[in-house]
Amino acid sequence: MITPSNRKEFERHINILYEGLELGRHHITNSKRLIDSLVNSRKSPNQRVNFLTINESVRLIANSRASFEDFQFKNLIYAN
Repeated sequence: MITPSNRKEFERHINILYEGLELGRHHITNSKRLIDSLVNSRKSPNQRVNFLTINESVRLIANSRASFEDFQFKNLIYAN
């Protein structure tokens, strides 16, 4: 799993997660805790991710989703 080393990478992982959920590419389990965590995540007025509202569950899902996206992208490039 790719762990972000700075704020830019972390925000990229969070945005990949939320974009995938909005477009229906990612599906999550019916875990009440995880759904509550996703709903409670907020952005600052300047549209940056508010770190104080991101808990461990959302962070782990975002990191694993970003790793999966990067893995698929690399396989697509090397396959052609």
